[in-house]
Amino acid sequence: MAGNPIPDDQDDLLSFCEDLADGCHLHEVAIGIVQNKETVMRAAILALRNTESQFGTAKDTRQDAIDAQQAADALGSEFLGAARSVLANYLGQRWNTSWEPTGWPDQSTSIPDSQEKRLNLLASLKIYFTNVPAHENAPLGVTAALADTRFQAISDARQAVGAAEDSQTAKKQARDGAARSLRKRARGLVEELNTLLEDDDSRWHAFGLSMPSDPDTPEVAEAPTLVAGTPGKVQASWPRAPRAERYRVFKQIVGVDLDFVFAVTVHDREVVLEGLPSGQTVKIRLVAANDAGEAQPGPSAQIVVP
Repeated sequence: MAGNPIPDDQDDLLSFCEDLADGCHLHEVAIGIVQNKETVMRAAILALRNTESQFGTAKDTRQDAIDAQQAADALGSEFLGAARSVLANYLGQRWNTSWEPTGWPDQSTSIPDSQEKRLNLLASLKIYFTNVPAHENAPLGVTAALADTRFQAISDARQAVGAAEDSQTAKKQARDGAARSLRKRARGLVEELNTLLEDDDSRWHAFGLSMPSDPDTPEVAEAPTLVAGTPGKVQASWPRAPRAERYRVFKQIVGVDLDFVFAVTVHDREVVLEGLPSGQTVKIRLVAANDAGEAQPGPSAQIVVP
C-alpha cells in the first residue's frame, strides 16, 4: 500500500493542498467532511501565500537597507580619505603622536578596515575639528559638521538594517508557522478521508491522492521549463504531477543520441544537468513515479546548451 505523504517543499505543498481543496469543493458534502472543509483549506492556503509574500517583501526591504548602509559607509570613507589628506598637512604623512587627538586607530593613518572603526573615527573627527577649527577645510568638505553628518547617516542606516533584519525574522517565523498549519490541515484531511472513504473509492483521485487499496501511478508530468546556466549546464524545473513521489529525468542530445537517455532520479521539482556539450541542442523530459509504478513519459522541452 502506498501512502499519501505530505510534501516538504513549499511549492509542492501548496499545489498538493490546492488539489485537496478542489476535492473538498466537489465532494465534501457527499463524503461528510467535517474538520477540514474547503473553506478551512483555502484559508490556510491563503495564509501561507500571504505570509510568503510578506516575507519576500521583508527580504527586499532588508536588502534595500543594506544597500543604503553601504552607500552611507562609502560616503563616510570618502570623507575620511579627504580628512586624512587635509590633516597630513598639519600632522605629517605618517602616524605619530600628533595624530592621537584625531582618534585615528591602530597607530595608522590608513582608513580603518571595519565599519565600526570608521564610524567611531567619524565621531572622533567631529570632536577634533570642533576643537581645532583651524584644521578644517570647507572647500574640500572636511568640517566637523560634515563629519557628524556622515556619522549620523551610517548610524541611522545601521539601525535601519537591524530593524529590517528583525522584521525579516518575524515574517519568516510567520511564514513557517503558516506552512506548519497548512501541513497539519493537509494531514488532518488525509486522515479524515481515511475514515470516510473506502480504500478503493475513486473519489480519492479528485483530491489528487492515491487510493490506499490500489494506488494509481502518477499523472503524466508536464514539459519542464529549461534555463541555460554556466557553460555545459541546464536547469530544469516543472510543476507537481499529482500522486508523483519522484521524477526520472531523461535527456537526448539532438543529432547524437538516438533516443532519450536516463540522467537522474530526483524527489524535488528541479534539477541541474551538468557536463552537457556546449552549442548542442538538448531535449529533456520527465517520467513521474510512485510506489505503484511510473506514468508515461511526459512531453519534452529543448534548449541550446550554453
